[in-house]
Amino acid sequence: MRSNIYEDVNKLEYSETELVEGIKNKDLLAYDYLINKYTKTIYCLAYNILHQSFKKEDIEECVSDVLLDTWLKIDEFKDEKGNFRTWILILTKYKALTYKRKNKLENVVYIDKLEVKDEYELEKQVVLRQDQEKVIDTINSFNKIDREIFFRRYFFNEKISDLAKCFKLSRSAIDNRLFRGRKTILEVLDDEGRKIN
Repeated sequence: MRSNIYEDVNKLEYSETELVEGIKNKDLLAYDYLINKYTKTIYCLAYNILHQSFKKEDIEECVSDVLLDTWLKIDEFKDEKGNFRTWILILTKYKALTYKRKNKLENVVYIDKLEVKDEYELEKQVVLRQDQEKVIDTINSFNKIDREIFFRRYFFNEKISDLAKCFKLSRSAIDNRLFRGRKTILEVLDDEGRKIN
């Protein structure tokens, strides 16, 4: 059964339909399978778009963002409009082009202006406007390291590779902490929405 958390993800096999359902159900083994199966594909496309202007670390960061977007935006995938791989490649293309445009504009995001430079900024503004106090309270409830990593990544736009060096953690450890933080915020807002409705 796929719910066994100790099962080796490399031995799992998901059909496209099973993978999509697994991600929709927030199955972390499905997310691990997604990473193992699609990272190279995403990287190749991101590299083709970004390699002239960006370092390897920036391209890897773009790949991480695409994988996280796949998890968060899975409900936007409609199988009648195309297959899952094509949808991921479309996400990759738009994310890489967003990186490219952002690089041309400026490298600094000012927290007081909260200008929309990419999809994370847009999501951040929407979330903050929906329930700023609840979001800030949730972030402040994180442990000290997670709280600092979260603010530095999403509010000050620091690179994942720089955060990994600063905190002496692996990239995957930083990715996991950011992922847990975003998931917690979305769950809190979702719970608030249910209470209101």
